[in-house]
Amino acid sequence: MPKGRLSTGPLRPTSALLTTAVIAVAMATLGLLALFSGTERTVVDAAAVGDAPGLFDAAFTTSDGGSGSLSDYHGEPLVVNFFASWCPPCRAELPDFEAVHQQLGEEVTFVGVNQDFTEETWRAFVAESDVSYDTVFQPNSEIWNELGTGAMPTTAFISPNGEVVHLWAGLLTDDKLIELIDEHLADKS
Repeated sequence: MPKGRLSTGPLRPTSALLTTAVIAVAMATLGLLALFSGTERTVVDAAAVGDAPGLFDAAFTTSDGGSGSLSDYHGEPLVVNFFASWCPPCRAELPDFEAVHQQLGEEVTFVGVNQDFTEETWRAFVAESDVSYDTVFQPNSEIWNELGTGAMPTTAFISPNGEVVHLWAGLLTDDKLIELIDEHLADKS
């Protein structure tokens, strides 16, 4: 082909491969943006979940090997975060959850409900992440299913009287977490 003329013929294999790669990267970027942006369910939507029969009674394994349920935390404002080691946004937000937990002290109780496939994976991931608030293991995801969420991570904000006042699906930063706690759990006793 003479210099300066563009080909109007079919793409060469390397050009087609490059085009496919660019499209794949663009789609992956859009998917990650959607994943990390987070979505909210309003208080009205979330309040209906608070009446779910198994939400507070579903058993889980505690870090000391015992069992418990969310009803053990009745009377406390709760931030319940569903996380797993295989979930990149979960891994990304855990340091922010720990920082807010440290900052707020006993004003709000944090509970991490792990959705990993094995108890060993849960324990190793919690040890790796240096989270100091309560984390529990619930392999059958009963609480998560009762909330009716399909996203990981998901965070539920529960008032001291046991009402689910807000749900957030997706990654939370420390600033957004504090904003949601102030908006939905401050003076909710």
